[in-house]
Amino acid sequence: MNRNKICPDCEIEYLPHIEKCADCGAVLLLHEEHRQAQEEKKRLMAKAIENAAVVREGDLKWLGKLYNVLIDAGIPCTVISDAGCNKGCCGSKCRLIVSAEDLESAQERVAEYYMEIHPELRASNELLSQGKCPACGSPVGVGDNECSDCGLTLVIIEEENYEEEEGGGGRLDYRH
Repeated sequence: MNRNKICPDCEIEYLPHIEKCADCGAVLLLHEEHRQAQEEKKRLMAKAIENAAVVREGDLKWLGKLYNVLIDAGIPCTVISDAGCNKGCCGSKCRLIVSAEDLESAQERVAEYYMEIHPELRASNELLSQGKCPACGSPVGVGDNECSDCGLTLVIIEEENYEEEEGGGGRLDYRH
């Protein structure tokens, strides 16, 4: 019986005594565990989504990352793309879709993922919840859109143009 282990992300095989992938740090699985994990992913990917709801719209690469985040969390989802116009001037529009009943948990998981890849957002949100500007620490009111001392914008609604940094695409909505 093959006791070697496999990285669930990179698909690289390791000797039995190794616990984590040298490339990505994922915990290695035995062959049977890996097969079961792959079957579960396929089941989630294949599950029909009724009463579809859009979690995010944006760049296919970014939505692919979010797709994997949701699938890994056990939330069935799919990415769909509407073709652009026949002239080629309009790009395709991609959407990350879940069932209506999974929408809230999907949005929560995506928000958690944003906090994982950008931990500074958590600190900023904590300061805002305390009524302080994340940049200068000055008091700010609940309805303020910007800090009266330093001018920092406190309400950010950004669609699809969050792709420049690691992560990207999608909707950020920070309000206090």
